Amino acid sequence: MEKYVAIYVRRSVSDRDKGNNSLSIDSPKADCMKQLKKGEKYRLYCDDGKSGKDIAHRPEFQRMMDDAKAGLISRIVVKKYDRFSRNLREYLNVTDTLERYGVSVISLTEPFNTETKEGRLMRNNLLNFAEFERETIAGRVADAYGTRAAETGFYQGGKVYYGYKPERRTVNGKTGSVLVPSDRADVVRIAYSLYKNPDISLSGVLSYFIQNGIEVNMNPRKNMDRSHLSQILKSPLYVRADKEVY
Repeated sequence: MEKYVAIYVRRSVSDRDKGNNSLSIDSPKADCMKQLKKGEKYRLYCDDGKSGKDIAHRPEFQRMMDDAKAGLISRIVVKKYDRFSRNLREYLNVTDTLERYGVSVISLTEPFNTETKEGRLMRNNLLNFAEFERETIAGRVADAYGTRAAETGFYQGGKVYYGYKPERRTVNGKTGSVLVPSDRADVVRIAYSLYKNPDISLSGVLSYFIQNGIEVNMNPRKNMDRSHLSQILKSPLYVRADKEVY
């Protein structure tokens, strides 16, 4: 079986959203291809708009690992190690796996020899800095969302609690998303109304919904159970404006 070289390129979500052509995946792809020998076969694996924080959500990376396991790949070429992974522990686990498959990883911009302890130290330091950079950026984004939410009062995205839905509205001349009661809001109201009776258990509340044909699914693939109901009944989100609670 003739093996081929795997060229792996990745562009992060933030790079794609910026719409910056200089961050195109074509450039690293072309650079990686220059490392090929004349007539050498290769296969491109491209995860466009995928974060480097893990490999679980990168389908092309997973396909490349499957091909490496099948003995189809001789080596993997990347532009930078942080395109491969920004999580040091995960990177080391993956490269250990690839070594068992007889596959090496080559970075164009960090051309030190990882077969030596000095080279491995330099590579690990670079990945540590890449992981630190990723966590710093994530923190800045979270802070920005929080500040924007406080300034505008609009919903900035993320988790939508059961019984609510986002809706575009204009408030004080500005348009944005706000959370409003959904068609499941009555489920929450009924649950609180029933559960305040000390003789009714969580199972009793769920039985009431079933007996009365009230739809309470969390989503099309997940049914509400005692654990989900308990989380709803313990959440201060639903009762923080209730005078009796205060």
